[in-house]
Amino acid sequence: MGFGDFADVLLRYRHQENITLSELAERSGVSKSVLSRIESGETKRPGFATWKKIGSTLNIPYGLVISTYLDVTERAETLKFLLQEAIAHKNKTVIEKAAQKLLDTPRMDTFLALDHLFQTANGTDDQGIKLVLYDVLIEYTRKHGIPYYLAKGLYERYLLERDDFCNFEETYRRGKELLHYLDSLQPIERITFYYRIGGHASILGYYNECIELCRKGILEDQTDNKQKASALIAIVNSYLRLGDLVLAEFYLKQYENSEYADFRKKHLRALLHAKKGQHDEAISLYKKCLDEADHNSRISIASDLLEVYLETGRNDLIHELIESEGEFVPSGYISHPNRIKQAARYYKRKGLCQFAVGLVDEGLHSILQSISYYRQLGAFKKVTECICLLLAYHRKNEKNLSFEVMELIENICHNE
Repeated sequence: MGFGDFADVLLRYRHQENITLSELAERSGVSKSVLSRIESGETKRPGFATWKKIGSTLNIPYGLVISTYLDVTERAETLKFLLQEAIAHKNKTVIEKAAQKLLDTPRMDTFLALDHLFQTANGTDDQGIKLVLYDVLIEYTRKHGIPYYLAKGLYERYLLERDDFCNFEETYRRGKELLHYLDSLQPIERITFYYRIGGHASILGYYNECIELCRKGILEDQTDNKQKASALIAIVNSYLRLGDLVLAEFYLKQYENSEYADFRKKHLRALLHAKKGQHDEAISLYKKCLDEADHNSRISIASDLLEVYLETGRNDLIHELIESEGEFVPSGYISHPNRIKQAARYYKRKGLCQFAVGLVDEGLHSILQSISYYRQLGAFKKVTECICLLLAYHRKNEKNLSFEVMELIENICHNE
């Protein structure tokens, strides 16, 4: 776009509104002579207040009003003002354009422009706008090799996106880019990032990566705090999933010694007992955990307790626990990724237990519930595992799948 755009836009919208220059002057409060010079191209850049009045009168979209002005200015203060105008009107396309223009203008020091953009992003409460600004900042600093602001942008974007379970896998992959620039972060930011992305890896089932990332945070962190305690939980869980009971117990003892340890130390200890085949000790601790935990934290305990009951053939206790699930299944919509994962695990194990005791339809319904939760996380490997469980059960027991179930599986495979 060039200097003729003010004239082009003015002429196009004046004809669209079927309004003469005289009528436009009367309605907008801008003199006819000024309007004539803009339309003829004689005035290359009218004042923004004047252009705004013209735009309002001619019903020119405000994004176009700002965008047209962006094309003809390099002044830093004007660009800052236009960026704020775009933010105020929540026009993400124009916000991106204004942010990019601010970084590209030769009339402002690059580092001052980056700092202004970073502070502007931190100063808005709109997450969508924050992400637009961080994306512009990240792309610019990556292209121009500015590691400090690249690290800051990647860090803030990751924290913002982390709990968006709709893109949980993609957010993890994008977040790992920051591992190359961690030296540019402050120690507290670096430790926080290790803990958060380590927990992220645990939820996705990347247990070796979880251990590596959380351990790096713990090695730097000389204090006892809630984040560190959560990282220890993730490490213990990961070692348990990997079958390394020695290291699981080593880190469990560290967690048990934390001031921030809670009922989960009993849960983890019960898991360890179960892995060692000490089922009575595990069941006793699981029951104590269910009594101590709040409602939203009980489902993972119940899920692990079901597994012990299934392994030991305690069908009576399986029935009893499932009958009482109103005491531990979360009510309403679940939004936190880890809680979604726990709900998915519970319904998967519940389905297996129901299959084991001959409740085929109920088990099928539970597995489908598990699939719906895994799909929310984008954990399609887990979705596939659940589908395989359904098919394997029906094959081994020589049962036919109903057309309704086949249709559900078809929809899942097409991600509908």
